Parts: sequence; C-alpha cells; structure tokens
Amino acid sequence: MARNVMTLVAVVTLASWSGSAAARGPGASTNDRVYTAAQAAKGQELYAQVCETCHQPAKFTGAEFTRAFVGRSLSEIDHAMAEMPADNPGSLTSDDVAALIAYFLQMNEYPAGETPLSGEPAALKSIMVSPRP
Repeated sequence: MARNVMTLVAVVTLASWSGSAAARGPGASTNDRVYTAAQAAKGQELYAQVCETCHQPAKFTGAEFTRAFVGRSLSEIDHAMAEMPADNPGSLTSDDVAALIAYFLQMNEYPAGETPLSGEPAALKSIMVSPRP
C-alpha cells in the first residue's frame, strides 16, 4: 500500500512538472511554449513605460531579432538588457526581464503556453531561440 502511494505521489509530481522550466531542461526552445500570454501582456505594458522612448519595437522583431538571437539562449537577451533602462541601469527585476522577453517572443509569433517564463539566469540559459514555427 505504501509503495502504491509513493508511486502515485511520484507520478503526480512528474506530471505537474511537465510544463515547468525544470521539465524544459536543456534543449528547450522558444517553440516550446515557454511563456504565457498574460506575461507577454505585462511585458508590453512595461515596454511602453520603460523601453519605448529609446527603442523601437522593430528592433525586437523579424529579421533583426532573428539575426541577433536565433541560435543563442534567452540569456543573451537578458545580457542585452543588463544595463537598461539607460536612465536607471540595472533596475529591471528578473520578473520584468522575463515579461519583456515574453513580449518579444509574442511579437515574433512564438507560441504561448501555460507556464510563465522564469527570469532566473539558469532558466534563460537553458532555452534556445529557434527559428519561428
């Protein structure tokens, strides 16, 4: 009986991890639904408040985004934002960075999922920017 309960707990735990960053692990890509639509909406608001005065959205979409980031990990985008915004460098939280990256992914038509993107460096490093689906 105890063994059956332990097995059930293990199965439920693994199932709950299936959409999380832990389950994405190495080899995950931006095509794997790594952010939520709500997170991208937060990123869009933050972009309008903090980024748009200096950066045009076109810099983060299409050919320019592809040239700069495809084949690299999401941590490259995080590194590019490390000294932003220019009038308050380093003030973005990891949640802010994740929301902004989610917005960039949405603008580039990567699919959204049910698990928010983590802004933690290790999580961002584990997700590669792939060509759009």
